[in-house]
Amino acid sequence: MKKILAIILDGFGMREDIYGNAVKNAGMTNFINIWNQYPHCLLKASGTAVSLPENQCSSSELGHKLIGAGRIVSNRLSDVNDIFNKERLKFNGKFNEMQEYLKSNSLRNLHIGFLLSDGGISSHITHLKNFLNLLSALKLPNNIYLHLISDGRDSARNSVYNYISQINELLNSHVHIASICGRYYALDTTKDYKRTQLYYDLLFEGQAIGATDLRLTIEKCYNKKITDEYLPPLKTKYFMPLNNSDVFLFLNFSKENQLQLLNAFCNKDFIEFNTSLTNIKVYSLYEIDKEINRNYFFEAKKVNHTLCEYLSELGLNQAHIYESIKTYPMSYYLHGEKYNTLPNCDIYCVDSPMVDSFDMKPEMNSLAIAKTTIDCMEKDYDIIIANFANADEVGHTGNYQATINSLQAVDICLGKIIEVAEENFYKVIIVGSHGKADTIIDRNNQVITQNTTSPVPFIIMDKKVKLQNGSLISFAPTILKYMDIAVPKEMKETEVLI
Repeated sequence: MKKILAIILDGFGMREDIYGNAVKNAGMTNFINIWNQYPHCLLKASGTAVSLPENQCSSSELGHKLIGAGRIVSNRLSDVNDIFNKERLKFNGKFNEMQEYLKSNSLRNLHIGFLLSDGGISSHITHLKNFLNLLSALKLPNNIYLHLISDGRDSARNSVYNYISQINELLNSHVHIASICGRYYALDTTKDYKRTQLYYDLLFEGQAIGATDLRLTIEKCYNKKITDEYLPPLKTKYFMPLNNSDVFLFLNFSKENQLQLLNAFCNKDFIEFNTSLTNIKVYSLYEIDKEINRNYFFEAKKVNHTLCEYLSELGLNQAHIYESIKTYPMSYYLHGEKYNTLPNCDIYCVDSPMVDSFDMKPEMNSLAIAKTTIDCMEKDYDIIIANFANADEVGHTGNYQATINSLQAVDICLGKIIEVAEENFYKVIIVGSHGKADTIIDRNNQVITQNTTSPVPFIIMDKKVKLQNGSLISFAPTILKYMDIAVPKEMKETEVLI
């Protein structure tokens, strides 16, 4: 049986136009040589090919879920679209519980935390519109306060007021915009609780810049080169802090970027900073962490018998290697939105650098990923899956030169890894998760921080193989066939690309 090293290049799309394309312009000599010398193809990783809406970009989370699933699987954007289109909330027990709790006392306020974006990665503005329309139809007597989180990562950097304009018609004497804050603080995923505390203190204490004229205040931030992702806590004239017996609803459909705030709200053992002893009820669209809060409306649709589970069942030993910033894609989504402790599967999580922004250290910890991968090859694992986060994380900063530098660092690591792989008889497979670094600057010279719809590379470093283009769902069954392992029944309907 072949020993396999699968390298996931996160956020590494393939686009022909070289303008603003960090992937094309980084001069990745090792990657280019591999691409030219070995069988390769392009995989669609966005839109209808992976069950997303047409022209919808994907994400690291969905990309890893597809890599592991080897079949078409549900995605939260489409699922939430379906929830509103079919009015499923009306029949949801937890939603009705929340509704009755509010109706029982009109002095209780409903606070809604929402990432104001049309990126479709963590949220979509249509969901907020639909939800506010639903609340209006239900004629709740309570005041509703919107705590809007500006994006600038999965949407244009200076677009928050455009989104605010779209919901203005839904505001009234009961529905108010209470605050705005950048996702850098409100939705931190790096365990930098100083950022989380800044947002927490806004919600509970009203510690923020007063924004009587919200548009003018945002424009002043832009003039100081502060883009949407980094907007400081702002409170409007309608601001109301969270008080005893109020309800807070996380309306985003993401999981990981709401966890730190949920911890501060609900975890009785929380020690990262001092929290208020406020008796509030916290709800979310999907489960964020059921150990600390079970008030969520819908269960995520899990995928069983993923690639890694199947290999484990067969008794093959695995090593999974990634930076801590990619913990959720690699430890949760790759396993079908489940936390799995698999037999014979060792996890090597390298700490990501603690910096304010990854363009400050574009190489991130790629060298440690490479060294760990080399160590694992020398330990003779049957299959190794390593993730390089650079193209995605540095690409999202919108810093073109830093993204090029990050890709050059990854390329050096690829060269070192390939040398050792040959010595240890590993067959190397390279795949992207979704597009990002292939468009940092567009033809209008606008900085692009959001993901792209570009296809991703798929390479098998074995000249005996022939590959055809396909979609990301074909990764798992193609690898299994290449390893001369029977494809499980769950992947039987998926096209194999060799």
